[in-house]
Amino acid sequence: MLNTQHLITFRTLVETGSFTQTARKLGLTQPAVSQHIQKLEKGLGEPLLIRHGRSTELTEAGKVLYKHVQDLGNCYEKFVHHWQSHIAEKKPEEHSRKSA
Repeated sequence: MLNTQHLITFRTLVETGSFTQTARKLGLTQPAVSQHIQKLEKGLGEPLLIRHGRSTELTEAGKVLYKHVQDLGNCYEKFVHHWQSHIAEKKPEEHSRKSA
């Protein structure tokens, strides 16, 4: 099973292009970032990154995963927006019940 935190680490690494910046942004250590990526690669059975010294490049598998991680992020944002609307709609209804 994929770990949500590992996916967030992967997405952040792709977006920053740096293990150091990813660690700083997520409040992790650099070894923890590397470990998250290694666990993802092991779980998926394929390398996701090609490491070139301090920079990285996505493999084809990494590109596929990144696209899906972006889709998951968009889906989550839509859910949060709809949920907040749902809660906002319920508040006036609850207030009118309490007043009655």
